Amino acid sequence: MRFAVVVLALVLGGGWFCAQSAAADAAPWLFVTDIHLKAKPYQENFPSPFGDDTDDVLFESAIRAMRHADPHPPVVVVTGDLLAHRIAKSAATPTAVLIARRLNRAFPQAQFILALGNNDSACGDYGLAPDSAFLRTVAAAWAPLVNRHGAAPDFRRTFVHDGFYTATLPVPGLRAIVVDNVFWSPRYRAQCGSAGNVATRSLDELDRALAQTHGRAWVLFHIPPGIDTYTTALLTQRLAIVPFLRPDLRDRFLAALTHSAGHVALAVAGHTHKFAFRIVGASGRQPVPMLLVPALSPVFGNAPSFLTGNVSPGGTLRDVDEFSFRNGTWSAIGGMRSLGVDAFTGPQLVALQARLAREPQLRATFARLYGGGATPEINERNWSIYWCAATAFATAPFRECTQSGGFSVITRRGVEALAGVAAIVALLAGAFVWWRRRRRALRL
Repeated sequence: MRFAVVVLALVLGGGWFCAQSAAADAAPWLFVTDIHLKAKPYQENFPSPFGDDTDDVLFESAIRAMRHADPHPPVVVVTGDLLAHRIAKSAATPTAVLIARRLNRAFPQAQFILALGNNDSACGDYGLAPDSAFLRTVAAAWAPLVNRHGAAPDFRRTFVHDGFYTATLPVPGLRAIVVDNVFWSPRYRAQCGSAGNVATRSLDELDRALAQTHGRAWVLFHIPPGIDTYTTALLTQRLAIVPFLRPDLRDRFLAALTHSAGHVALAVAGHTHKFAFRIVGASGRQPVPMLLVPALSPVFGNAPSFLTGNVSPGGTLRDVDEFSFRNGTWSAIGGMRSLGVDAFTGPQLVALQARLAREPQLRATFARLYGGGATPEINERNWSIYWCAATAFATAPFRECTQSGGFSVITRRGVEALAGVAAIVALLAGAFVWWRRRRRALRL
């Protein structure tokens, strides 16, 4: 009897060990975002150039490159913006369905995690209405991919309301919590229906899902909290600090991640089109790592890119590598190990952040990876903007970190400043018109 018990224990223990080892040794997971696929018809016969969204040639090339780099990914993560900027409303839904079919054909065994972005709407940018026909059709098309092997049985039921759902991931004790946080943007307006209390409701759903998490979770969404570095650094030249999310909703979101830090192994976003990271609660005992996945679309001057990464039995992302399209060829250009990071964890990112402050050569490596190997957007004059954005999510700490001025465009101070600028411009324009009319009158 004792012998049988021992044998049974060894068998069960061996089975558990094999399951853990299999999870650790499985193929890398695949990360892609901001596909921004244009709708046909269009005339391009070559992959999209810098400054343009993804055409069919580039999309097919990317799928082949993904299959070559990672032929059998257990999971494919897609963090939003399936559709091209300014896509025709009539083409939005069919294009979102087409992307699902083509990715399903390329990775028929993979479980997909889909989060929606601000361009994912048949009603215009930042215009998705809850419970819309677009959501119903997208849910039906993506359900076979997301609910692979029964991973997300409630996907269609919850996704059709506001893009929220949860899914079990193929690592013991790990699940995905997906939320559409476009509703938290100050630019959001429901353009084809009523928004209702969708922003608060989506945060309530996130809070409940985190409270019910007993193992570990990945939280996935499209828009990262914090500062829009591209707009702040390049478009406004630091005259204005532009946050991505409404401050009240951003703070509640960050508080939820911080409160659940022991359970949140990773947060994943897209939207910036660049390969970067954020650290939630960087000065705390359990900082939460946030991965920003680079875009497939080269519309913002980045090289088209995607990521692969291994996942440990505890849900930790490791060995993140970037693949980018340059000079007509897809190739691996390095990844987090190029920055001295093997495990994508809060403590390792905090250590990386400290090294970036001290080491110019490391900053140059980060700048190259940031844009997928394209001409770097980050240089020694503006690097502090990108460095501070990793840990300073609100305007005041960001301004203090960068030691620069600038007002937030969505605070009372920002509105007053913009109103002041508008008044000055109007005054100058009026004075110019008066001067021109005066000159004409004198000539007569």
